[in-house]
Amino acid sequence: MNRALRAATMGVLLLTPVALTACSAGQVNQTSSQDRDKVGPSAEIGELQLRQVTLANPCEAGDEEATAYEEGDSPELVLSIANGSREDDTLTAVEGEAFDGVFVGELPGETTPTTSAAPTTSAAPGTPTTTETPSGSAAGTTGSTPTSAAPTSAAQPTASTSIEVPVPAGTVTNIGLRQYGEDGACEPEIPSDTTRLFLADLSVEEPLTASQTITVTLTFENAGEVTVQALVAGPYGEVPRGEAFDFHEEEGAEAGDEQDTEAE
Repeated sequence: MNRALRAATMGVLLLTPVALTACSAGQVNQTSSQDRDKVGPSAEIGELQLRQVTLANPCEAGDEEATAYEEGDSPELVLSIANGSREDDTLTAVEGEAFDGVFVGELPGETTPTTSAAPTTSAAPGTPTTTETPSGSAAGTTGSTPTSAAPTSAAQPTASTSIEVPVPAGTVTNIGLRQYGEDGACEPEIPSDTTRLFLADLSVEEPLTASQTITVTLTFENAGEVTVQALVAGPYGEVPRGEAFDFHEEEGAEAGDEQDTEAE
């Protein structure tokens, strides 16, 4: 009897680790393919993977005090596109009901004016020059005053839903890639060769703040069309804070008003 009980006890002890191992393996399999929340919105279409689909934090547009995007703003789209196939692809369109196309590279008004070639000068004023008249006789003339071409500006970017952004095979294409220093909450460093896309003329009923989203549809030449929610990113670090509201001062003012009313 004791031998039977001892054998049963040993069997239970031997089987317990196996059961625990199987349970643990099942939990790992269920969560191994899930992304953490801080990664941001993502999507897949064919062999393309879209990661960290966000809109740059409002303060990064040059205003450290900005906390939301308003009607008519043009937030910058930031994402990474991993092409796991053996064929090159191309991002050909970015569309959405909350904006009117995209600006590629820069926003209107950010183009640096360029001038034409250096002014050319003719003969000094008062210096006689000889030209041929229609009858063939020579006539004395004076040189004209110096002239120069008027400065010209480079063409301003225009918004369009049709674009052309290469997505080479076996690589990750970064759009609006950002790097920050220790104190650069609103001043990202963006490499000069980075592709930048700005959603033109935002149309929103209420201000768009961090953690809110808008729907963006991206179309690729080979992979096709995919729709994803673009999340307004929070600031990278600590941003300047405004003055705190003084509730005690307001209460004191209300008490003073009540006293004045009673005195009357």
